[in-house]
Amino acid sequence: MKDFGKCETENSNSNIIITDTGSKNKRSKFRLDNPKKASIRVVQVDNCAIKKGIRCDYLLILPDGQELYIELKGSDVKHAVEQIIESINQLTCRQQCTLKLCFIASTRCPINSTETQILKKKFKEKYNAKLIIKNGEIIHKI
Repeated sequence: MKDFGKCETENSNSNIIITDTGSKNKRSKFRLDNPKKASIRVVQVDNCAIKKGIRCDYLLILPDGQELYIELKGSDVKHAVEQIIESINQLTCRQQCTLKLCFIASTRCPINSTETQILKKKFKEKYNAKLIIKNGEIIHKI
């Protein structure tokens, strides 16, 4: 498993909250519901694990090898998808991972639009990962 050094922390709280503290956007949030208090690796991707180019905000690595890519966004969902794709290309653990889930928490997004549905389908086909886009807070239970 890849070592992310100072960019990584361990968290075993029952609720792990991811926000973008440096952003004006306080409405986009990701919460990992962790009732068994499993040890989760939390990697700060933006300006730490990846310092140049486009990249997502965080990567969470679950004990079973699942990778959760997280981007907290205003309204530019297309750009958020590009950020996650680039992060997967640079950071994924390849063979060890059983599943990749990618989350975009947006302030404004036409959730049911045809364009968004096409993005999700292409993402699954090309990157073998599930893309979840929601407004406001995303809650994911493990």
